[in-house]
Amino acid sequence: MDIQKTITGITAAAAALACAGTLEAGQIMGFSWSSGIASVAGEPVDPPVAPNNDNVVGASPNEIVVTQKDFYGVNGVADIVFSVIDSGGTTEYLFIEGVSNSSGIPWDTYRIELGFGEGVDFVPSTPGDGLDFDTPDEDSPRDFSVFFPTSSLPNEDTILAEGGIFPYLAFTTPPFRFTVDVPDGIDSFTIRQIPGPVPEPAGIALMSTMALATLNRRRLHH
Repeated sequence: MDIQKTITGITAAAAALACAGTLEAGQIMGFSWSSGIASVAGEPVDPPVAPNNDNVVGASPNEIVVTQKDFYGVNGVADIVFSVIDSGGTTEYLFIEGVSNSSGIPWDTYRIELGFGEGVDFVPSTPGDGLDFDTPDEDSPRDFSVFFPTSSLPNEDTILAEGGIFPYLAFTTPPFRFTVDVPDGIDSFTIRQIPGPVPEPAGIALMSTMALATLNRRRLHH
């Protein structure tokens, strides 16, 4: 059975705006999550400080903080579903996320996808539907931890982080940072996240090598 949590994220200010009917742009109101392999913690979602700011130079970022995702299993996904109010514009959001690897095996990739629905009902976003990873302009930062120095956009709805190893029992340093354009015409969207375990038996060999290196460092300090 999937583990499910919900963060309403609807502040008094957002509720007042909704009642008044004066929302200025596509606005995220809260999020829920579903996963059989991860736990998620986050912060309440406030109204954007710069609504309808898509590709506006110098506009303040609208931050969404997902404080931590702790993956304790492998070969699965974590779906985070964001509720949206349709209000007449596209708002650019900066997502800041912590990720912890408690899965028991190191990862060699981390994939993030945009779409709709969750679990078996997930449908990928398609090019041109307005929901994308701030493409083609990418005028906000997209940074990943020291474990994955390389990130690429295979398409406007997918980020692939690679070029390194995310060790077992490690935590992102610094947090993942990426931007998403949230358009009108949708009432929710999903950010799907998929860690890529190092294939066996390479993963076990890598963990043994890392454990031996740690032990040797400890001996040197004594």
